[in-house]
Amino acid sequence: MSATANSPAEQLSLSSGLVVRELTNYGELKQACQLYRGVFGYTGEDESLNPRLLSSLRIHSGSVVGAVDPSGTVLAFAYGWTAVDTTGDDAHTYHFSQAAVVSSTLQGQGVGRSLKRVQAAVAARSGATRMRWTYDPLLARNAHFNLDVLGAAGRWYTPDAQGLPGTDRITVEWNFTEDTAPSPSPAAAAPRLAVGELHEEPNTTYLGLPAAKPVDPDLAAGLRQTIRGLFERGLTAVSCTRTDPHTAVYTFTKD
Repeated sequence: MSATANSPAEQLSLSSGLVVRELTNYGELKQACQLYRGVFGYTGEDESLNPRLLSSLRIHSGSVVGAVDPSGTVLAFAYGWTAVDTTGDDAHTYHFSQAAVVSSTLQGQGVGRSLKRVQAAVAARSGATRMRWTYDPLLARNAHFNLDVLGAAGRWYTPDAQGLPGTDRITVEWNFTEDTAPSPSPAAAAPRLAVGELHEEPNTTYLGLPAAKPVDPDLAAGLRQTIRGLFERGLTAVSCTRTDPHTAVYTFTKD
């Protein structure tokens, strides 16, 4: 990368030849919409994006960034918008990242992290110092990226967040003005647990999770209920690491 690992930059050049930057013209925005549908497997009319919406977001304090190869092909994409939190005594502007998608050929190569860095730099132009986004609590790989790779914190749990049963989401918050690279503790101390097993220590709680999203609906529902209960106790998700090829362990701490 052309910037340090923990600093936002409005453009990053990767060793693979990709350039991560804002997407600006109609052709790039159209490619981004097609990539979005392809990566997520969306086919319904209520699951689409269009270039006009992205263009408006880009002009009006939103973010539309992507990874572009030398031929001009968009291979990764993220978008979001400026928001304001007026709750409590900590009123502030933040950036909500609605989605980030990476072509299957590039996953696991650090492109997602670069997208977030560039998106953060775009967000900073509108006065934001923090970014929020959501993820499925049962996707251990996504949890690991958000919590361990970026150093964001899972602070809120929303049941049926997309209006349908089983669409619960965790909202993470990432302060991109600080070096949020996670420390080895407590994640490095995570015990080996069976799926669904809880292990509690003073100020820290661990939960066993399948490394791949469970297909058993009863198991999935039970895990979601357990995770929801941990958030209702005021805990924060800070890590999710694999302990063997089939199991991961969530780490929750008192905020």
